This record gives sequence, C-alpha cells and structure tokens, in this order.
Amino acid sequence: MSLDDIRKDIDTLDSSIRDLIMKRLDCSSRVIHSKIEDGNYVIYRADREAAMIARLGEGIPDDRKDGYLALVRKIIETSRMYQYGILYDEMGQLFAPLIAGLSIPNDCSTVRLVLSRPDIPNGISPILSMIGDYGYTLSDIRILERSDSAVEGGSQETDTVIKWELAVRGNLNEEKMRKLMLQLSFESTDFHIIEAV
Repeated sequence: MSLDDIRKDIDTLDSSIRDLIMKRLDCSSRVIHSKIEDGNYVIYRADREAAMIARLGEGIPDDRKDGYLALVRKIIETSRMYQYGILYDEMGQLFAPLIAGLSIPNDCSTVRLVLSRPDIPNGISPILSMIGDYGYTLSDIRILERSDSAVEGGSQETDTVIKWELAVRGNLNEEKMRKLMLQLSFESTDFHIIEAV
C-alpha cells in the first residue's frame, strides 16, 4: 500500500472512532441524567474505572498496551468531564457553596485553590490533566503539607495525602471555569477556593 492509501485508511478509522466516542458520550449523558434523578452525584468511582481499565487491557499485546490504556483513560476522563458539565447545567446549586463568601472581580484572571490528593505516583497528574483539558494553565503550584489520613486514590489506598495549593489562570465568572471547579471539588478532598483575583 502507498502512504496515501494508508492515510486514507487512518482517516476512515478516525471517523469511525469519532462516531463511537459520540455514542459513548450519549451513554454518559444517560448515566448522569439517571444519577441526577436518583439524587446521586457521584461521577468518579476509582474502583469502577480500575476494573474497566483492567478488563479492557486484557489480551492487548504488550507493545501496544501502555498506549492503548492511556487512550482508554483519556476516553474515561472525557466522559467524566462531559458528565460534570451536565451536572453543572442541571444542578447549578451544587456550585454555589464553592464560591460562598468570595468576592469575584469581573476581570478575574486567577483562581487560587487548595485541594488534597493521595501521596501516590502521579497523584496530582489527573488534576493537572483536567485543568489542561478545560483549556486552562497554572501560574503556581506548591505543596502545603503532607499528612497521614486514609483516603481513596486511584485503585489503591494510601495513608498519606498531600495538600496542594494551585493558581489556575482564568476567570471564575466563566462557565467553563466553574465547571472545572465543580469537577475538582468532587475529585479531590479538602477542596476550597481561596480567592479569585
């Protein structure tokens, strides 16, 4: 096959993948609407995601497995992001407590927040990836403290958590930023917004 023929095959496959991802997001929409009806707002379930990844990784050749599972994780993350967006749209009152008492200027350019994550390899990576997926960047990140406190993280438990302070560049008046903050509040512990400046 010529390189052009191979690229045509890739284009065809990419269109099929796009259609399948759209169908998966349709399913994600039905899931979150069902949860909203039941009053269950838990979207991130580390145990379920770990089981899905293990199941989907079965039978994948070793030379492709890491890349394939990275893609699977990103699809799952995309699904969660979509569900949190719907949750925000349908249940905006869940966001209100996150900004209670905050003064938010119209020209806000930075949101400072604190959250805790398990002290495991790449424990902060999902948070950083999430921030980037929403189209934002950090202007500052630092560890505030390590403490012993059992929390669930990923597919394992740890006795140590790290409290982080993050400064996210962006305007807290934007709906997209508010959706990010809602997701961060659900997927970390000790979450609170310090200020919007």
